[in-house]
Amino acid sequence: MRALRAVGLLTWVIVAVPHLIWSAQNGRLLTTAGYVWMAAMVAFVLCFALATRHDCSDFSKLVFIVLQSLLALVCVALQPQGFIEVLLVIVAGQLGGAPLATAIIWIVVQSIAALLFTKWDLDALLKLLGYFAFQFFGMFAARVAHEEREAKQALAEANAELRVATGLLDLRSRSEERLRIARDLHDLIGHHLTALSINLEVASHLAGGEAREHIDKSQSLTKLLLADVRDVVSRLRENEPLDLAASLRSLSDVVKSPLIQIDAHDVAVTNPAVAETALRAAQEIVTNAVRHSNARNLWLTVAHVDHALAIDARDDGVGTDRVQFGNGLLGMRERITHAGGTLEVQSMRGRGFEVHIRLPMESAT
Repeated sequence: MRALRAVGLLTWVIVAVPHLIWSAQNGRLLTTAGYVWMAAMVAFVLCFALATRHDCSDFSKLVFIVLQSLLALVCVALQPQGFIEVLLVIVAGQLGGAPLATAIIWIVVQSIAALLFTKWDLDALLKLLGYFAFQFFGMFAARVAHEEREAKQALAEANAELRVATGLLDLRSRSEERLRIARDLHDLIGHHLTALSINLEVASHLAGGEAREHIDKSQSLTKLLLADVRDVVSRLRENEPLDLAASLRSLSDVVKSPLIQIDAHDVAVTNPAVAETALRAAQEIVTNAVRHSNARNLWLTVAHVDHALAIDARDDGVGTDRVQFGNGLLGMRERITHAGGTLEVQSMRGRGFEVHIRLPMESAT
């Protein structure tokens, strides 16, 4: 969008300056028609600048493009000579995100309207046909760029989903493997050591002298080994801490726009349910920022606050005065509520989007 804006403004300057000089040389600049033409040119570039702002809503953008078409036709009517029809190409270049049928009809209608304001001869018709082709070229070039941007967004969303799913799968796999090892130690080695301790206890009562002394030492070592095995089994059954900061940084590696800036240090979560809820919430925040915010930056802060896990996120996108909970936000709220946490969403048009999450370190479930 920034590149389109820069090219559009440069094109406007290249169109406006020569026509301004020609009008001054012909004595038409300081006439009523000249004043109206200059006002239309200034209004056109202002509408273009507003339509190409990164925080411009879809409805506002549509209104500004309509105004640009009308103002371009006014300029064509007042300045039929030269190459003022390039303004129509600038309008067409902003139709890349519109439905294809709508964009084609738009170009055809404004081209026919421009033809009505020009003299009806072969040269004028050929010139208009040339600009008609340029409009289609500009529209399709913008459309390709728009589709490429959408494809990159979809890829970023898929990569974020894959990173989260991979992290959760890895965590579950390690937890299941730890539990399997703990069960094997308990069921195999633990039972055999218990049986050995009992047999040594019996042997100590039957033996005497120096042999009994060695049996008692063996029994003590067996009990010590059994205690160590039970301690290892207990520790293996404990949940492995998840380094949430490292998992979140992996998201920033696959999402390039917006730029994710993470503030999290040594944030370990031992409860698997809380860890999964936190990662899924972070994934939804990143996905929404990629898909809807049109933001350049996303700030994500994770910390332990009052025995709870605090996740705070904000972006510098377009924002909205009315937050609507779609499937993504609804799913995130359901997960957080199920885990005994709270979700707060704040936004204002032109001031970005904020999400504040609090999760108890021990899940309610």
